[in-house]
Amino acid sequence: MSGPRRITAAVALVVIAVCAAVGASRSGPAGAVSALVGGAVVIVFLGSTAAVLGPMVKVLPHASMATSMLFYLTKIAALLALFIVLQDFTRPAGPLDRVILSGTVIVATIVWLVTRTIDDTRARVPTFDLPDDPDSAPDKLEGQ
Repeated sequence: MSGPRRITAAVALVVIAVCAAVGASRSGPAGAVSALVGGAVVIVFLGSTAAVLGPMVKVLPHASMATSMLFYLTKIAALLALFIVLQDFTRPAGPLDRVILSGTVIVATIVWLVTRTIDDTRARVPTFDLPDDPDSAPDKLEGQ
């Protein structure tokens, strides 16, 4: 049996490709590049959560909440710094289209969150460990 079906990355890539096509038709090559930059921002920032926190939670499960909060605060600060840097590139004479870039970030983020929610709700994750001794199973203890 294979693992849970993960559609988030595939759907996000399709949405980014559609945004790049719309950007290219609206603003030419600058629109397509703007959409690709916006899509890359979403994939890096939202994809890094599972890539970094997944292994960390397995190693230190008791520190998962503190690690998650620190990681999210770090990502917010990095995203703010990135948008400040990108602001110079999205000026009227800049190489990127501000509307296409921000629209792609918004659309790709919404699609990422929806598909990630679908992936996570369909995943079969055990929430408890079965006992090694079959005689100590809950249904065996009822008559005692």
